[in-house]
Amino acid sequence: MYLKSLTLRGFKSFASATTLAFEPGITCVVGPNGSGKSNVVDALAWVMGEQGAKNLRGGKMDDVIFAGTSSRQALGRAEVSLTIDNTDGAIPIEYTEVTISRTLFRTGGSEYAVNGAPARLLDIQELLNDSGLGKEMHVIVGQGRLDQILHADPLERRGFIEEAAGVLKHRRRKDKALRKLTGLQTNLDRVADLRAELARQLGPLGRQAKAAKRAAVVQATLRDTAARLLADDIVQVQARLETITGPEDSQQRREQLQAALTDIDERIRAVETQLRDHDSGAEATRTRLRTAGNRATRATALAQRAGDRIGFLEQAPVERSGGDSPDAIRARAAKFEEELETVAADHEQKAAELAELTTRRDEAAGKLKEAEQQLTVQRQRIAQRLRERSSVESARDVARKTLADAQRQLLGLDEQESSLTSRLDEAKKALAAAQQQAQDTESGETALDEAHETALEKLNALQEAKSKDEAERDEIRTELGQAKARVEALQMSTRLAAETAELLDSGLPGIQSAVGDQLDITPGCETAITAVLGELAGAVVVDDIDAALAVLNHVGEDTDVDLVVAGTSNTAKETAGASATSASGADAPDLSAGVEALDLVSTRHPGLAALLQASLGDVIVVDSADTAAARAREAGGKTFVTPAGEVFSPFRVARASSGEGARIASRQALAETAEKVEALEQALAAVEKRLADAEPGISAAQTAVDEALEKLYASDAQIVAVGQEVSRAAEEVQRLEKTLAGTEETRSRLADDIATAEAELERAETALKANTDHVEEEPDTSERDALAARVAGLGDEVMEARIAERGLSDRVGFLTDRIRGLERAAKQEEDARAQAARSAARRRAQAESARVIERLAEALATRLKDIEARAEAELAESKTRHEQLDEELRRLRESRASQADELTAVTDAEHQAQLARERFVLTLDELTRRAREDIGLSPENLVDQFGPHMPVPSLDGQGSTEDEDDETSAGEVPYVRADVEKAHAAAEKELKKIGAVNPLALEEYAALNERHDYLEKQINDIEASRRDLLGLVDDVDEHVRTVFAEAFADTQREFADIFSRLFPGGEGRLELTEPDDMLATGVDVYARPAGKKVKRLSLLSGGERSLVAIAMLVAIFKARPSPFYVMDEVEAALDDLNLSRLLTVFQELQESSQLIVITHQKRTMEIADALYGVTMHGDGVSKVISQRIHRTE
Repeated sequence: MYLKSLTLRGFKSFASATTLAFEPGITCVVGPNGSGKSNVVDALAWVMGEQGAKNLRGGKMDDVIFAGTSSRQALGRAEVSLTIDNTDGAIPIEYTEVTISRTLFRTGGSEYAVNGAPARLLDIQELLNDSGLGKEMHVIVGQGRLDQILHADPLERRGFIEEAAGVLKHRRRKDKALRKLTGLQTNLDRVADLRAELARQLGPLGRQAKAAKRAAVVQATLRDTAARLLADDIVQVQARLETITGPEDSQQRREQLQAALTDIDERIRAVETQLRDHDSGAEATRTRLRTAGNRATRATALAQRAGDRIGFLEQAPVERSGGDSPDAIRARAAKFEEELETVAADHEQKAAELAELTTRRDEAAGKLKEAEQQLTVQRQRIAQRLRERSSVESARDVARKTLADAQRQLLGLDEQESSLTSRLDEAKKALAAAQQQAQDTESGETALDEAHETALEKLNALQEAKSKDEAERDEIRTELGQAKARVEALQMSTRLAAETAELLDSGLPGIQSAVGDQLDITPGCETAITAVLGELAGAVVVDDIDAALAVLNHVGEDTDVDLVVAGTSNTAKETAGASATSASGADAPDLSAGVEALDLVSTRHPGLAALLQASLGDVIVVDSADTAAARAREAGGKTFVTPAGEVFSPFRVARASSGEGARIASRQALAETAEKVEALEQALAAVEKRLADAEPGISAAQTAVDEALEKLYASDAQIVAVGQEVSRAAEEVQRLEKTLAGTEETRSRLADDIATAEAELERAETALKANTDHVEEEPDTSERDALAARVAGLGDEVMEARIAERGLSDRVGFLTDRIRGLERAAKQEEDARAQAARSAARRRAQAESARVIERLAEALATRLKDIEARAEAELAESKTRHEQLDEELRRLRESRASQADELTAVTDAEHQAQLARERFVLTLDELTRRAREDIGLSPENLVDQFGPHMPVPSLDGQGSTEDEDDETSAGEVPYVRADVEKAHAAAEKELKKIGAVNPLALEEYAALNERHDYLEKQINDIEASRRDLLGLVDDVDEHVRTVFAEAFADTQREFADIFSRLFPGGEGRLELTEPDDMLATGVDVYARPAGKKVKRLSLLSGGERSLVAIAMLVAIFKARPSPFYVMDEVEAALDDLNLSRLLTVFQELQESSQLIVITHQKRTMEIADALYGVTMHGDGVSKVISQRIHRTE
């Protein structure tokens, strides 16, 4: 796998479409500063998914779009396409070539594509991750990358190794799993609170549901009996209706009269139809009479026109004017044919002469070409002699110049040696002074180190305290969320019953609150107290009897309601105070020996104290039903109750079914939880205040650390500067010594050059003399000129012959066309004479046709006059028939009027009988209305299902079925109205005995139970997901440990090898900060060049620091190779010696990876397999030129 090509359109300075074709090996991109070389690196990072504008050397992302120049308009989008050769299948996709494209629009839109198909950024990143290219792009080493490595902390250095090893995507999976775990725990706590609260509500609500179910059975019985009684009433009324019928004679007479009227109406319609048909026939006869007259007139006119036409056609036709006959025209054509034969013969003779002249001209031209070729060969030979002479003269001049230069350099060599000796002495003195200054500067570094470490320790202590406060804040927030969830659940369970809530919201005067809202009961005893209070626990407190009466009038007679009139006596107030005191002091009482109920309850309402005293004065709360039963048998007059709501007295044993106790318990728990929420909010505010107060101290400590670090950096910079000065002085001494040593070699080389130049000069003068003796004279051209004159003469003769031949050819064409025209004219004259004969015959035929038309028109006129006479006779007969039909219609209408009068009398008599039926129909309608409104059935369905003919289920004495829980009937009996009425009354009595029930209890219990089961399932699912996520985290941790350990070991080995080669004699290594914890350990870099005793990287020179960073990168590259690497001027700070070492490493990387290097160094360009030059002219647009390097072995 390697990068195959990169195409830029509108990206930064590349306004026009620019393509860089890459190949395996080393590709160098060169060019002056500001030409846009580094934009190639930015384009590679950008197309592979880089999202940071600062990493692309910009302020915002749309800075990558070409911004325009003074001579070129800004563009609206930037597009980069990268083509990767995937022949080896490194990228898991079924293509041998993968093209990744990214487009950014100035409007903000962005698009990605893989091989032309739209894709997401995540798709691009996962595709590259699978091939070893991480999101952080460690394979792209930009201009600031080396500095970033130098200033990285140990964990950041670990990140470089993890990215190359492909660990980062697993860490992202782990972080995502941990975030899910945090959310799952919060959800789990909240759902658990809701489940616990729902479990507390299920018991009381289940008992309410049981009572509601019993009431529903009784109500079904009540509805069944009511339906059967109503169906019996409907059947009886329908039977009475069937006995009432109208007089049959009057109905029969009415039908006879209606039939007679119908018959008369039919006869009247028939006569009226005959009248209409008779009138239509008379009108048709009149129309026929008019039509016959009109047609007779037209036939007479037609006969007259035919006679006129005959006279016109019998006149003699005009004769055709005379012209040349066809024979005369053909005679003229024969003369032209004779001339054509003569001209054609002349044309053939002239064409033969033209062919002969052309052949002679071509032969002469061939001889001329041969002569010119011989002349050209002679001239080329002379020119070659002249060039050889010029070359020899040039070689002589070069030899003379080389000899003079060597002699002049030899004279200046002595002066150069003297100058070098003097400069060498001065350089040695400067080196000694620089070394002394370096020793003085390093002595002041210790105090700065101690100040920095002290400030750093103080900052770490403050940050540790801040971390603890943040952890405490997060814990409080979690607990606060759980408490708020519990408040939400408790608020749902503290709602009043619908009827009570509606009554409290009605706004009636004198209504205070619900009794349960005024009671404070010791936790765990709520059900026991409300079981004894019974319906009073859910009652409403009113001011007085008048207020209670107003409430009863408001709710109506069909609604049950419990009201408590608040007492106002002093005794009541004292009792309330005592109760409140005793209840408030109760804390988890021991019920084994029994506790008086008044000691477990208190009230905030003074008017309820007397009620509590009266209801609970003889009540004792015990721990179990067995204890209550035993105590009830022993102590007469006392009532014992258990926490489960079981009541025992000498005369009564019961179990509570009201949910008011659970509501009171939830209300008390709600108050406690609300207080907890308030306390947690106060604690959270206090922690957040501590965090806010700590920020200034942390900022001040951070400032102190930064200032100490700046001083330390300044000292480091001074040490580095002095060290660089020492290095420069030493290098200058070495350079001068080397230069001085090379002067002797230069002297020897100059002597050799002088001897060589003298020999070359002698050889050149000898060759020049020999060339002068062999110069030839200019060749003779007279023969060539004679041949050229002959060819020109023959060309003129050919031209004259061709003109004559062309004239004869034109004459032949003219005569041919003329002969053809005369032949066509003779044919046209013959056709015209034949046409005139045919026209005369046609006129004779037309005259004969006109005579036939004249005879037919006269016969038609005679026949039409006969038709006109017959039509007038038919009109007279029609008038007589019309008068007869009018008389018959008058008689029929008189008969119909008498029959209609008799029918009206019969109908009135029948109407009187109908009134009697309507009275029973009204009664039936009322029963029908009751059936629809009360039962919800139509009368027919009601009678079918509940009529007297249907058997009745066997009922017990309570008005319910004998076995209400059985799905099958226990037995059926015939319908007896008295028994059904008795069962109906018994059901009404039973329903009143049951009293008020919660009609929604069944639905609420089912819904609550379903929600409880759903929450139970959700908790199981959440716990299963939590176990799965914990397992995933463990798997990822184990994988990260293994992969990082292997990658670090390989990188550590490679770093030691690369460092020893870049710093011969030096020592460098990578170490783990926490070797026992492979998940959290960082990576430290230790580097000591030969001859130096430094521990921090900041004390190294600029070039040495760059080499250390490059060594670490190369170690990572070799430990975990990538298909390609991009390096942007990483060797800019290196001298010639260190550059040579680095280029050797580059050539090793070339064996397994593709390298793209941005450089200014000529030495780097020398090892490149291909060069790309980037230039920028005055238009501000980057352009690229390329050069492939072909190396010889």
